[in-house]
Amino acid sequence: MVALFYKRSPLSPILLFFFAVAVKLPLFLYPPPLEPLLFKGTLLVYFIDWVQGLVRNSSWVFSLLTFVLLFAQALYLNYFFNRHKMTSRTTDLPGMSYLLLTSILPEWCQFSGPLLINFLILFLLSSLFESYASADTRRSLYNVGLALGLGIFIYPPALLLTVWFLLSLLIIRPLRLQEILISLLGVITPFYFLGIWLFWKGQLSFKLLEPHLTFSLPTNLPAVWIWGLVFLLSVPFLIGFYHIQDQVRKMLIQVRRGWSVFFFLLLAGLFVPLFSAQPYQGWIILLLPLSVYHASFYYNTSFRIFPLLFFWISFIFVLLNQFSGSWGKVIFVP
Repeated sequence: MVALFYKRSPLSPILLFFFAVAVKLPLFLYPPPLEPLLFKGTLLVYFIDWVQGLVRNSSWVFSLLTFVLLFAQALYLNYFFNRHKMTSRTTDLPGMSYLLLTSILPEWCQFSGPLLINFLILFLLSSLFESYASADTRRSLYNVGLALGLGIFIYPPALLLTVWFLLSLLIIRPLRLQEILISLLGVITPFYFLGIWLFWKGQLSFKLLEPHLTFSLPTNLPAVWIWGLVFLLSVPFLIGFYHIQDQVRKMLIQVRRGWSVFFFLLLAGLFVPLFSAQPYQGWIILLLPLSVYHASFYYNTSFRIFPLLFFWISFIFVLLNQFSGSWGKVIFVP
């Protein structure tokens, strides 16, 4: 299976689609119900209320939408990875890794704010990498800041991604105070217009403008396969990270800096979801940078039987979890 995505081909999107269907099939067999209360305080609550009022059985709609979003993110991740030549040859392993990782836990296969924020992160990554060779980035940086500000209304902990973005900007480009201020101006712009609208309505209050961040740790820790889960996520990452460090001297400067951006995104994706009420759900942000390191593991490991064996162990883990009759309760025991 890994060999099908090792090199890019015209049939890769079709193969990736069938692979997505195989690992996301429970989305349609057992569509998870959506609780609007989990989206309280975000713009998504209005969209969910509209869909639930329009369609009687909205679980199927959100399951289909989730599948489309995950598949689109996998396709764009492959496009981004190959466009910026993160490896010596083109490959579709990042998208395959992303679809496989998002199938490990049921929280990563549900419609949520963090799922949409992954599109924002892909847009931020693309803008950062494109800015490396650009002389004037003021307009694009303002648009990026504006998108990040709007993302806060979808998922409030996205506010903390501002720190990662500014740090990444310093890695990709020389330090320019003007560019940092323009980016921050874009982030503030949605709150500025919200403040004007609230003032017009006579409801201006700092509490209405303040993003709701609540620090919380996971409570329903996995009871059976916690070490298996950590093993499947961490071992390919560590080996992929080793391969990247081993080849860093051979890389172009922009590619080397790009891998540094991915590493700091990995750290951000680990801590940002802790400032939400659903950390497990928010950790889907972590899977974007984790997928590229897993792709490095599948791509660069010379002993080919090892990544192949690891893939099938992960795939069987996903199947046992999803088709156990409880959709996730093999790991998450109440």
